[in-house]
Amino acid sequence: MKTILFYWSRGAETRRSIVRFMAACARRSKPCYLNTLAEKLKLSHVAVKKHVDLLIEEDYVRVMNPGGKPAFLALTGKGNEVFREISSA
Repeated sequence: MKTILFYWSRGAETRRSIVRFMAACARRSKPCYLNTLAEKLKLSHVAVKKHVDLLIEEDYVRVMNPGGKPAFLALTGKGNEVFREISSA
């Protein structure tokens, strides 16, 4: 599934950008929210949410404050693994 999500499907570049930005937030100990991602990627909140929801479903991203508004997002172990992979490519 990873190759489809991050390499072979429409939206793969957006998902790679999301992972890169989330990793950068974590390195700087900054929170990462949907609106921050949308602003950074110059995409609508709805578009980013669709990608993030898919990444959550596949366990690449998790919500750190379930039920919180806004949702604080972080990469999981699988998400960090993908970040290392796309960063070295």
